[in-house]
Amino acid sequence: MNNIGKKFEIFVVVAIIALIGIVYAFKQKPVLAPTTNNQNTAQNENNNSTPSDQNDQSRRDDTSVGTPTGKSAQVPSNVISYKGQDGKNALELLQATHRVDVKHYSFGDLVTGIDGITPDAQHFWAMYVNGQFSQVGASAYATKSSDTIKWQIDTVTSN
Repeated sequence: MNNIGKKFEIFVVVAIIALIGIVYAFKQKPVLAPTTNNQNTAQNENNNSTPSDQNDQSRRDDTSVGTPTGKSAQVPSNVISYKGQDGKNALELLQATHRVDVKHYSFGDLVTGIDGITPDAQHFWAMYVNGQFSQVGASAYATKSSDTIKWQIDTVTSN
């Protein structure tokens, strides 16, 4: 077999493995969002934290809405929004102000949780740039200072 044919064959195998990984990731058991009272938790954290920790907490509170007290919500209505910065990617900026859980894949990084909120298998953290659903991952998108990046939980759809 010639060299080009062998490279194509390897590409097809890698693509199939990546597709299987994506399907597997979306079939995982749902993880419920935290059910604690976020106001009391934030107040306790502020009482036991340093001034810089309190600033970090207020930045998170400004951009997200917590799960209602006593309710178990699989799909919280959190929306996180921030401005882009020249020379930084969207993931770096998100990680600067939030706790971010990321899964690494051959095609890039996938944000699986933000500030302890991990959607169930029928939902995912979606990134929008200037109001449009992003066609690339957060680590691959180099932001501009004119960009507005928004994260929200969307429903997985099958076509």
